[in-house]
Amino acid sequence: MDTVTYPDPRIDALLRERFTGFKLNLAEKNPDFREAAGGSLVTWAPTFRFTDAKGREVRRTLGWLGPADFAAELHLALGHGHLARGRFDDARTVFEEVAGGESRLAAEGGYLAGVAVFLGGKRDMAALKKRWDRLRAEHPGHDWAERASVIEDWKG
Repeated sequence: MDTVTYPDPRIDALLRERFTGFKLNLAEKNPDFREAAGGSLVTWAPTFRFTDAKGREVRRTLGWLGPADFAAELHLALGHGHLARGRFDDARTVFEEVAGGESRLAAEGGYLAGVAVFLGGKRDMAALKKRWDRLRAEHPGHDWAERASVIEDWKG
Protein backbone atom coordinates (compact mmCIF):
# COMPACT_ATOMS: atom_id res chain seq x y z
CA MET A 1 0.00 0.00 0.00
CA ASP A 2 2.85 2.37 0.87
CA THR A 3 4.60 2.05 -2.49
CA VAL A 4 1.69 1.85 -4.96
CA THR A 5 -1.66 2.81 -3.50
CA TYR A 6 -1.09 5.62 -1.00
CA PRO A 7 1.18 7.67 -3.31
CA ASP A 8 -1.49 7.67 -6.05
CA PRO A 9 -2.72 11.28 -6.39
CA ARG A 10 -6.41 10.23 -6.30
CA ILE A 11 -5.90 8.32 -3.08
CA ASP A 12 -3.80 11.03 -1.50
CA ALA A 13 -6.48 13.64 -2.27
CA LEU A 14 -9.34 11.47 -1.00
CA LEU A 15 -7.54 10.64 2.23
CA ARG A 16 -6.57 14.25 2.87
CA GLU A 17 -9.99 15.71 2.04
CA ARG A 18 -12.42 13.16 3.46
CA PHE A 19 -10.73 10.95 6.06
CA THR A 20 -8.81 11.08 9.30
CA GLY A 21 -6.53 8.10 9.34
CA PHE A 22 -3.86 6.48 11.40
CA LYS A 23 -1.71 3.44 11.02
CA LEU A 24 -0.77 0.85 13.62
CA ASN A 25 1.88 -1.81 13.18
CA LEU A 26 0.53 -5.15 14.40
CA ALA A 27 4.06 -6.28 15.22
CA GLU A 28 4.54 -3.50 17.75
CA LYS A 29 2.76 -3.35 21.09
CA ASN A 30 0.64 -0.22 21.16
CA PRO A 31 -1.63 0.68 24.08
CA ASP A 32 -4.10 2.32 21.67
CA PHE A 33 -4.49 -0.74 19.47
CA ARG A 34 -7.49 -2.28 21.26
CA GLU A 35 -9.43 0.98 21.07
CA ALA A 36 -8.45 1.54 17.44
CA ALA A 37 -9.60 -1.96 16.53
CA GLY A 38 -12.98 -1.20 18.05
CA GLY A 39 -12.73 -4.16 20.37
CA SER A 40 -12.78 -6.57 17.44
CA LEU A 41 -10.19 -9.06 16.37
CA VAL A 42 -7.80 -7.98 13.63
CA THR A 43 -6.63 -11.18 11.94
CA TRP A 44 -4.77 -9.87 8.93
CA ALA A 45 -2.92 -6.81 7.75
CA PRO A 46 -3.72 -4.52 6.29
CA THR A 47 -7.15 -4.19 7.86
CA PHE A 48 -9.07 -1.02 7.09
CA ARG A 49 -11.72 -0.06 9.58
CA PHE A 50 -13.94 2.86 8.60
CA THR A 51 -15.93 4.58 11.32
CA ASP A 52 -18.31 7.49 11.53
CA ALA A 53 -17.64 10.60 13.64
CA LYS A 54 -18.85 8.75 16.73
CA GLY A 55 -16.47 5.84 16.21
CA ARG A 56 -19.12 3.39 15.01
CA GLU A 57 -17.83 1.06 12.33
CA VAL A 58 -19.53 1.55 8.96
CA ARG A 59 -17.27 -0.66 6.85
CA ARG A 60 -14.25 -2.93 7.15
CA THR A 61 -12.06 -4.60 4.60
CA LEU A 62 -8.74 -6.35 4.63
CA GLY A 63 -5.90 -7.07 2.29
CA TRP A 64 -3.88 -5.11 -0.22
CA LEU A 65 -5.83 -3.00 -2.71
CA GLY A 66 -4.57 -1.16 -5.76
CA PRO A 67 -5.50 2.49 -6.27
CA ALA A 68 -8.76 1.96 -8.23
CA ASP A 69 -10.13 -0.59 -5.77
CA PHE A 70 -8.99 1.38 -2.72
CA ALA A 71 -10.61 4.55 -4.08
CA ALA A 72 -13.83 2.58 -4.56
CA GLU A 73 -13.49 1.17 -1.02
CA LEU A 74 -13.11 4.69 0.36
CA HIS A 75 -16.22 5.80 -1.53
CA LEU A 76 -18.20 2.80 -0.28
CA ALA A 77 -17.22 3.74 3.26
CA LEU A 78 -18.40 7.31 2.66
CA GLY A 79 -21.67 5.99 1.23
CA HIS A 80 -22.26 3.76 4.24
CA GLY A 81 -21.66 6.78 6.47
CA HIS A 82 -24.29 8.72 4.53
CA LEU A 83 -26.74 5.80 4.83
CA ALA A 84 -26.21 5.65 8.58
CA ARG A 85 -27.06 9.36 8.84
CA GLY A 86 -30.14 9.07 6.63
CA ARG A 87 -28.51 11.07 3.81
CA PHE A 88 -29.82 8.78 1.10
CA ASP A 89 -29.29 11.07 -1.90
CA ASP A 90 -25.66 11.61 -0.90
CA ALA A 91 -25.24 7.85 -0.42
CA ARG A 92 -26.79 7.12 -3.82
CA THR A 93 -24.49 9.64 -5.51
CA VAL A 94 -21.38 8.08 -3.97
CA PHE A 95 -22.51 4.51 -4.67
CA GLU A 96 -23.34 5.40 -8.30
CA GLU A 97 -19.83 6.80 -8.68
CA VAL A 98 -18.43 3.42 -7.60
CA ALA A 99 -20.93 1.58 -9.83
CA GLY A 100 -19.79 3.58 -12.86
CA GLY A 101 -16.11 3.07 -12.18
CA GLU A 102 -13.55 0.53 -13.27
CA SER A 103 -12.94 -1.15 -9.92
CA ARG A 104 -13.83 -4.67 -8.90
CA LEU A 105 -16.30 -3.10 -6.47
CA ALA A 106 -18.53 -1.61 -9.19
CA ALA A 107 -21.24 -4.26 -8.78
CA GLU A 108 -21.38 -3.69 -5.03
CA GLY A 109 -21.73 0.03 -5.72
CA GLY A 110 -24.71 -0.70 -7.97
CA TYR A 111 -26.33 -2.89 -5.35
CA LEU A 112 -25.89 -0.27 -2.65
CA ALA A 113 -27.13 2.48 -4.98
CA GLY A 114 -30.37 0.49 -5.15
CA VAL A 115 -30.51 0.31 -1.37
CA ALA A 116 -30.06 4.09 -1.14
CA VAL A 117 -32.73 4.67 -3.81
CA PHE A 118 -35.14 2.42 -1.93
CA LEU A 119 -34.51 3.92 1.50
CA GLY A 120 -34.56 7.50 0.25
CA GLY A 121 -37.60 7.02 -1.97
CA LYS A 122 -40.23 6.05 0.56
CA ARG A 123 -39.45 2.35 0.09
CA ASP A 124 -40.20 2.50 -3.64
CA MET A 125 -39.89 -1.08 -4.89
CA ALA A 126 -40.22 -0.05 -8.53
CA ALA A 127 -37.18 2.26 -8.21
CA LEU A 128 -35.22 -0.49 -6.46
CA LYS A 129 -36.14 -2.99 -9.17
CA LYS A 130 -35.04 -0.56 -11.90
CA ARG A 131 -31.61 -0.06 -10.26
CA TRP A 132 -31.09 -3.73 -9.51
CA ASP A 133 -32.20 -4.77 -13.01
CA ARG A 134 -29.49 -2.43 -14.32
CA LEU A 135 -26.96 -4.03 -11.96
CA ARG A 136 -27.92 -7.49 -13.17
CA ALA A 137 -27.60 -6.43 -16.82
CA GLU A 138 -24.20 -4.78 -16.28
CA HIS A 139 -22.72 -7.56 -14.11
CA PRO A 140 -24.41 -10.87 -15.02
CA GLY A 141 -23.25 -13.72 -12.83
CA HIS A 142 -21.59 -11.46 -10.25
CA ASP A 143 -22.41 -12.30 -6.64
CA TRP A 144 -23.92 -8.82 -6.10
CA ALA A 145 -26.16 -9.36 -9.13
CA GLU A 146 -27.17 -12.69 -7.63
CA ARG A 147 -28.07 -10.96 -4.37
CA ALA A 148 -30.17 -8.48 -6.34
CA SER A 149 -32.03 -11.31 -8.09
CA VAL A 150 -34.35 -11.47 -5.09
CA ILE A 151 -36.13 -8.53 -6.74
CA GLU A 152 -37.64 -11.02 -9.19
CA ASP A 153 -39.89 -12.22 -6.37
CA TRP A 154 -41.48 -8.77 -6.24
CA LYS A 155 -44.75 -8.51 -8.13
CA GLY A 156 -45.40 -4.91 -8.95
